[in-house]
Amino acid sequence: MESMTGFGRAYHQLENFQIFCLAKSINHRYLEISLKLPRRYILLEERMRRKVAQFFERGKIEILLKIYGLSPQGREVLFDLELAQKLRDNLKVLSEHLGFTSEITLGEILQFREIVLIEEREEDLEVLWEEVNPALEEALQDLKNSRLLEGSSLKEKISEYLSSIHSKLTEIATLKEKIKEENIKKMQERVSKLLKEFQGRLDETRLYQEISILLDKIDFSEELDRLTIHLNTAFHLLSTPNPGKKLDFLCQELMREITTLSNKAQSAEISLRAVEIKELVEKIREQVQNIV
Repeated sequence: MESMTGFGRAYHQLENFQIFCLAKSINHRYLEISLKLPRRYILLEERMRRKVAQFFERGKIEILLKIYGLSPQGREVLFDLELAQKLRDNLKVLSEHLGFTSEITLGEILQFREIVLIEEREEDLEVLWEEVNPALEEALQDLKNSRLLEGSSLKEKISEYLSSIHSKLTEIATLKEKIKEENIKKMQERVSKLLKEFQGRLDETRLYQEISILLDKIDFSEELDRLTIHLNTAFHLLSTPNPGKKLDFLCQELMREITTLSNKAQSAEISLRAVEIKELVEKIREQVQNIV
């Protein structure tokens, strides 16, 4: 079982600089990837997203990349020599025409910004990837291990909650016949009272038919059986890959069945255990939100 929350990091040392990669994740319905990269590695963004998707299926993943040291610069400084030559010649003619005797300096020529050309150097993407990939992969694996460790802890907690629910359902199953007998006795007492009050004006056959129907309506055997099936399914899912969404759905079903059972039982003893089961299901739902 894998949690969606975790943290990972890694360093990769190159000749003149070091790359640091931080990877962290929180729960999310789908896979969402956020990248914060130095300008040098922007062109690798899509490739890095594919790399992250190889490791994770769900969660909001944030990748932060930093450079420490003197990394190679992706820009070059060039000069428009032809323009500079023309500018020098024209400045010389202008100087002579105006009667200036001082020599034209390089600094004066460089004041004309059109002469200096700063261009982005085309980087070899494979070289950039070789710089980044070791730190990225190690950080992602570290994050994966962190999520698996957290997932193992969540699995243990959920298993404990499910076991507690199983114990409560066992108690309810034990009480079932007792509650049924109590309800029948209550019905009999009420019927006897009604028959005395109406002194034969009631159709006893029809009355007992209605009572039988009513007793069927308050029988919670089916709900108890479905709860047991859902519970066994939940135990099984704990050992399967990516059970988060399925467990969340089962929690909804458990909550619905225990509510119906409690309403049907009309018993304080059952209601108390139903409330305890609902609290356990809510605890499971809270944990399930973090599971892949």
